[in-house]
Amino acid sequence: MQLRHSRLPLILAFTVLLLAVIYPIVQVKSQTESLRPGFNNAISSLQQAESAGARPSELSDLVVLLNTALDLNRQAIALKPDQIDKRAELLAQVDQILTNVQTRSTELRTTVAQRTSIDRMLTYIWGFSAAILGTICCTIILSAYQRFRIRRTFNMKVTLK
Repeated sequence: MQLRHSRLPLILAFTVLLLAVIYPIVQVKSQTESLRPGFNNAISSLQQAESAGARPSELSDLVVLLNTALDLNRQAIALKPDQIDKRAELLAQVDQILTNVQTRSTELRTTVAQRTSIDRMLTYIWGFSAAILGTICCTIILSAYQRFRIRRTFNMKVTLK
């Protein structure tokens, strides 16, 4: 009889744990199914622009546009089934915004890639220039030190003991 009571809390704990793990997965699936297919492409192109090195100030406009598209998508989903024209208009705006986000993020990614390559070239040029300047300074200092030693040697007075 005690065995039956000791299994009950174990079964309840296992069931609660299983539900806690499955519930977020089911909830996320239902949210992603309501999104337009262009959202995945827009978000991935935005992430590619960010990973290419875009600054947050450059990405902020695109994020605002993406949030606007999400709000319009929510409004379209919340409409009643008899408002087909309004839904079609909102979804057309969503598609237009998503296309705009993809285009601008692709342009931004190209611009950032060019800026990165220019920065890299400037870094190499500055490094090369610093190396040449260092070499010239070392040569001048060694030459001056050698002249100083030669003058000191010729200006020495020889004394007999």
